[in-house]
Amino acid sequence: MFNEVPEKARETKLTDGGMDILGLTNIKLVHKEGNAVIRRHLESLPLETFDSILILADESVEDSIVQSDSRSLATLLLIRDVQSKRLPSKESKSPLHHNGFSHSSWIRKMQHASDKSIIISEILDSRTRNLVSVSKISDYVLSNELVSMALAMVAEDKQINRVLEELFAEEGNEMCIRSAEFYLYEQEELSFLDIMVRARERDEIVIGYRLANTDEAIINPEHKSEIKKWSLDDVFVVIAKGD
Repeated sequence: MFNEVPEKARETKLTDGGMDILGLTNIKLVHKEGNAVIRRHLESLPLETFDSILILADESVEDSIVQSDSRSLATLLLIRDVQSKRLPSKESKSPLHHNGFSHSSWIRKMQHASDKSIIISEILDSRTRNLVSVSKISDYVLSNELVSMALAMVAEDKQINRVLEELFAEEGNEMCIRSAEFYLYEQEELSFLDIMVRARERDEIVIGYRLANTDEAIINPEHKSEIKKWSLDDVFVVIAKGD
């Protein structure tokens, strides 16, 4: 956990929020103090060794969503730049030379870093989404929009609240990614409905998939009865009991 709040103040906030710090299992909480938009502070962290990083909106500037998003984006770009300089570069293996400040220079290095480490950025303003998605150097959570959509669903159908409570609870069912090998064999020809049936036998609900050669997942596909040839490199979006 890296921010400007002193360690004692952090522990107090976490405890007041209901967290039992001493009772944590399978996780070790390490406190580091620093400013996330100052490069030399970030360089004190072993960023290239992290599998995943979560950038949360800054509470101190959350009244200004533009300023909050600006800090999140600045932190994101700094982290990716530090990672790209520390990780082995794919560019060194290529005989091609690129001139000028182009997309194939710094942005490509950052995308290479994104292959090694996942960064999720909390975004408050929907207009910021385009900047993050076009660069393809980070995923994002549009927190305000997510809350708005949840409230709209509950307002339309109160039964949805039970579903959301189940998914967001610490225990119970959760949304996760499952490898295709749980449901099929290599190059097996099945419809999405067939896969849903196999998932039900495992007390799971398949709601979508992502093919191996694509970047985006398809949720609630339209043509569920259409036969497809699946690969073991495909993955499925599943609602299942937490491991």
